[in-house]
Amino acid sequence: MHTVIGLGLSGCNLAELFEANADYKVKLLDCDIEGENCFSIRAQATSEDYEKNTPDLTDFLSDSSEKIIFIVDGSTKIAGCSLQILKQLKNKEINILYLRNDIEMLGSVGKMQDRLAFNVFQEYARSGIFKTSTLISIPSIENMLGDMPILEYNKNVNRVIYNTVSGIKKFESQEAIIDNSSNPKEISRILTYGVYDLEANVEKLFYPIDFIDDKCYYFGINENELKTNNKLFRLIKDRMREKVLDRTKISYRIHLTDYEKNFCYVTAWSRKVQE
Repeated sequence: MHTVIGLGLSGCNLAELFEANADYKVKLLDCDIEGENCFSIRAQATSEDYEKNTPDLTDFLSDSSEKIIFIVDGSTKIAGCSLQILKQLKNKEINILYLRNDIEMLGSVGKMQDRLAFNVFQEYARSGIFKTSTLISIPSIENMLGDMPILEYNKNVNRVIYNTVSGIKKFESQEAIIDNSSNPKEISRILTYGVYDLEANVEKLFYPIDFIDDKCYYFGINENELKTNNKLFRLIKDRMREKVLDRTKISYRIHLTDYEKNFCYVTAWSRKVQE
């Protein structure tokens, strides 16, 4: 069980998708927000004011599970209270899901706030204060999806992130049919997710992460393919061999799914603070 905490509009919009999944408990934090499992934070003028006036959320967060996924867009002013909120989650496993928008489209204040939060969350992960810091580039997902209607934009982007995060977590909790995976290096705590098309041999990561230590591929294959496709396993192994680089360790898992279409998720881990 994970508790998903969304901070700010972007964080809450993504976190809400986890509410339909029984494996997650969801908490929403924003200004002027109402509803069950919601906490309304008083609006402030600056990110510094949000940090200084972070409310006591001890009671609101008291039923949080041991594993936390904290979703935030660091360029927003309300992100200024992130660290003060996380300090109230003592002895929890904190996993940051950092949503990064198009930097060039931000104003000077937004750029400064993003740069500070982006680096701080990664440094906290590298030092072991947080378990992981997962980086998500919204422009990268936009490029992956291609053209789409304006009213469907946020919904489609968030759905891709949700499906990938929840899909990987589900696979990690299940026994694989074939498991060639290994844990990433202890020092590698900065990561991103992605998708991989086996047939086309096309991989798309959600952030252009640099200096990758470990990659793991999670193949979801339907029962018919697993029973009848004699060439599938060889194709997977050949593709994985092609991806082996001097310093990147490659591993994979193969899972049985009920879906008609086969798919593959990717995790890419690094020890290096990203730009």
